[in-house]
Amino acid sequence: MPDTGIAILIVEDELPVRSLLTEILSPRFQCSSVESAGEALRVMGSRFFHLALVDIGLPGMSGLGLCRLIVNRSPSTVVVMVSGKTDDQTVVEAMKAGAADYITKPFDVAQAMATVEQALARRFPWAAA
Repeated sequence: MPDTGIAILIVEDELPVRSLLTEILSPRFQCSSVESAGEALRVMGSRFFHLALVDIGLPGMSGLGLCRLIVNRSPSTVVVMVSGKTDDQTVVEAMKAGAADYITKPFDVAQAMATVEQALARRFPWAAA
């Protein structure tokens, strides 16, 4: 699959998960990855990302806090939360924070890709081509 020109930021503190997400998304998207909210904010200060995949359980600032900041600072960026928590309350909190969707760990690779593609297509219809 060709690179679509879509930039994705992966914010995940667990190296194996961060590496897997980068590996599955890189053939189609321009991926950058960081392990903390602070790093994410620094990188986002110098570059636009179409989508941010944000782990809820980040060290320091929570993923929910980062989601709120991204939505406020870069309203065009789509945020998809990633978490091992599957309870309804966590999903509701993510949506209230501005997340467009939610991926539960452990995740199916095909389903994670589909979630990213659907979230992008809702905001950037030209990206679905």
